[in-house]
Amino acid sequence: MRVVLALSNEATALKIRQMLDGTGLETDRAVCRTGAELLRRIEDYDEPLVIMGYKLPDMVVDEVYENAGADCKIISIVKPERLDDINSEDIFVIPLPMSRQKLISSIGVFLGRVPAEKHKTGRSPEEAKVIDEAKLLLMERFHMTEQQAHRFIQKRSMDTGARFIDTARLILNM
Repeated sequence: MRVVLALSNEATALKIRQMLDGTGLETDRAVCRTGAELLRRIEDYDEPLVIMGYKLPDMVVDEVYENAGADCKIISIVKPERLDDINSEDIFVIPLPMSRQKLISSIGVFLGRVPAEKHKTGRSPEEAKVIDEAKLLLMERFHMTEQQAHRFIQKRSMDTGARFIDTARLILNM
């Protein structure tokens, strides 16, 4: 998988590239400055991972997602006040401030590289039941698969910085 950075701020791009060094992810050396440049660059890659902010000079993250193709995965690093401005559920959002560990673990979760057993470790039977009930609720109300429901809870908890179990409880109380 190829990581492509698309950021208008050079200093931010450099910091993110430094955070990704040593992770084993193949990162483009060049940084895309516009959405058009990004879309041209990712045409050549199978399943690229784009890391960008909320907007570039010519496109916001939702427009990039709409034009990028189904195989493209997008992580958007945004200020907390921009969280609600991103409409696509398939864009993984990381709110600022962000640490190296948060970026790397978020990428792992987003790409499905964090084993499910890791998430289950330390959960009480009561917590597992709450999570299962939240998934069932999402599956019934929104016709999701179990995997989609899990991903929804996972994404919401990452977007808000809440624990997975707390997000599941919130869903049950809706």
